[in-house]
Amino acid sequence: MTRIIGICGSLRAASLNRALLRACAGLLPAGATLEVVEIGDLPLMNEDLEKPAWPEAVQRLRRAVWPAEALLIACPEYNAGIPAPLKNAIDWLSRAEGIGGVTAPPGETRRTPLAGLPTAIIGASPGMLGTARAQQHLRMSLQSTGTPVMPGPEAFVSAAPKKFEGGELIDEPSRAAVTKVLAGLVGWAARLKD
Repeated sequence: MTRIIGICGSLRAASLNRALLRACAGLLPAGATLEVVEIGDLPLMNEDLEKPAWPEAVQRLRRAVWPAEALLIACPEYNAGIPAPLKNAIDWLSRAEGIGGVTAPPGETRRTPLAGLPTAIIGASPGMLGTARAQQHLRMSLQSTGTPVMPGPEAFVSAAPKKFEGGELIDEPSRAAVTKVLAGLVGWAARLKD
């Protein structure tokens, strides 16, 4: 069983990227699960908030990500980059354990929940490039956290409003691309684990 944690970079309830993550739940390979965690209640990253202990919302996010075997990020594109809530979540997840009196789970040797966690990025956008620029921006941020990002396959759902109906992904080429990403992530996570 491969436990995947999903993060949506948009906070809107009707977000195309949130709908894309929902579609992923029905496209997973056998033996994989997807749990989407929310990031909207995280305070802005501020080292002053780490003492005497991290905020509860930060601890909740970290507790969800620590046991994951893979991470799936649905990344919108805002002004050719990643949205602030997503960058904020990454910044909180990149902090080393021991700060704020919180320690890693028993037996965990990684310094942060993101370190060494196999990750894939997908995205949906009304634009013709999908979220290609934001995904590149996100890859650069994750590289500095020691988070391995799957090099391919990739999924850029462009002209996305036409590809969803009633919040469901109905475009077959997009569904096929996302299915390939999910299968690739599960296989890649297994290889990295070995």
